Amino acid sequence: MKRLLLFMIAIVALTIDSKAQDDMNSTPLSFEAVEDGTELTIKNKNAISIKVTHSHNASGNWSENTWYNQDETMTVTLSAGDILSVRLYDANTFEENFNINASKDIYVFGNPLSLVFSGGFSGKTDLSGCPKSVLKELFRIAWPGNPHIKNHPEKDIVLPATTLKESCYQGMFYGTGLTRAPELPSTTLAFRCYYFMFAYCRDLTAGPALPATTLTDECYHAMFEGCSSLTDAPALPAMTLTYSCYDNMFRDCTSLTTAPDLLAPKLDQDSYYYMFNGCKQLNYVKCLATDISASGSTGSWLVGVSPTGTFVKADGMNDWTNDYRGIPESWIVKKESEMPSGIDATQVSNNQDPRNHVYDLQGRRVEPSAKGMYIVNGKKILLP
Repeated sequence: MKRLLLFMIAIVALTIDSKAQDDMNSTPLSFEAVEDGTELTIKNKNAISIKVTHSHNASGNWSENTWYNQDETMTVTLSAGDILSVRLYDANTFEENFNINASKDIYVFGNPLSLVFSGGFSGKTDLSGCPKSVLKELFRIAWPGNPHIKNHPEKDIVLPATTLKESCYQGMFYGTGLTRAPELPSTTLAFRCYYFMFAYCRDLTAGPALPATTLTDECYHAMFEGCSSLTDAPALPAMTLTYSCYDNMFRDCTSLTTAPDLLAPKLDQDSYYYMFNGCKQLNYVKCLATDISASGSTGSWLVGVSPTGTFVKADGMNDWTNDYRGIPESWIVKKESEMPSGIDATQVSNNQDPRNHVYDLQGRRVEPSAKGMYIVNGKKILLP
């Protein structure tokens, strides 16, 4: 009975959270100042026009600005609690749209697709008709990044697109102060769609679930590089790899101890290149590949990891070496058949947060109604 009650609570919480996600889907990309005197600068990088709505909470007054000139910037000074919302008013063609910077910490929430669709963004999930790079480096400011961009304590950033476009989110949150990442529901990826997406988000502890099973070249390249607080790597369910799909993905994630299970039987060129390079605490890797012959597929992939650890390989796989392309020399090597029987999963504990989003093993978000194996927070979980 207790277990059933906990499960029912989880379903209710998921339903409530889904409502909150729907609210954010219809909320334009918005910013709430934490301190007085916060300057928010929005640079229009293309010859398109936008409408900016700005409301001071106390006055309730709204102002609108329409831009047409390329490289024109607008700076708004906000007091603590002021909210600025931005949305596209009109556009013809563009590749990169805006770049947004804040002088002090500021909360970000809502749907960035308000900067993509001029005819209404709520409910949009298909980016295929957009030019490439529509949200590329939206918050990136030079090499160090933009650490003043923070998650709102209660409201999420949402990225509801299920059909992606080349480089659509490339470097989007590079170097920001995010502590939680938006959901990424697409199961089919596009070229460089997540390229450097969360790189150097040094406060991010967990990645979003990555349900994609159809990859493309360089799709996850350096996605979490330099995320030094990352301890929870998302599951990687794809069984067919592509050129450079995971290269540098977790490079210099210095807090990561366990790699996601790598189940693909055949590697592609540079597919795992530098994947865990510099992860100095990494001490467990399960890789079931039986064909690692592709050029650069494991080049320097485990250089700089923990000096001791466990590597689980496929039974009968004898092609691993103990150099920069293979298994760290001092690690213990085990065959998959030597590991405890049963799928690598854990029971849901009584104190596990029931608000975590749940996916089936095909990467589809679900509200589970039966016992079975699901993906929760990027991990395989057996729900009772």
